[in-house]
Amino acid sequence: MRKFYQSTYYFWIVSKLLIAVGGIISSFGNLADFEYLRREEKLANFIGVLYSILLIADVVMTFNGQYSKPVKYTTGTISMIIGLALFLLMIYMSVISIPLTIAFIGWIILLGIFDYLVVKRRVDEPEEEAII
Repeated sequence: MRKFYQSTYYFWIVSKLLIAVGGIISSFGNLADFEYLRREEKLANFIGVLYSILLIADVVMTFNGQYSKPVKYTTGTISMIIGLALFLLMIYMSVISIPLTIAFIGWIILLGIFDYLVVKRRVDEPEEEAII
């Protein structure tokens, strides 16, 4: 599994960035109507903002070559919880597109596993120059 994640390393980093940007835009859009939200909705949006900030922090640390296990484990745990929550919502609520929802759930859960494994970028050995 680690080889799979190493071969698709940049896909998961870009995925984190896209999910973080989408999460921030969505959460702040929902929080604009703060007084009309129920307590559970407010909590879910604040968790969304926190998750997005952690994802961005993880991406920035990754580009700097730092790997913080607490941040990785936290984002991995939240990813898994979001994936399971979406699965339960898909079962109990009316969903417009079941295949798209299942694909998104799989994507989020695989992202959580990526964080749990603390996959680092594979650095290939430099090839020796041929002496002519």
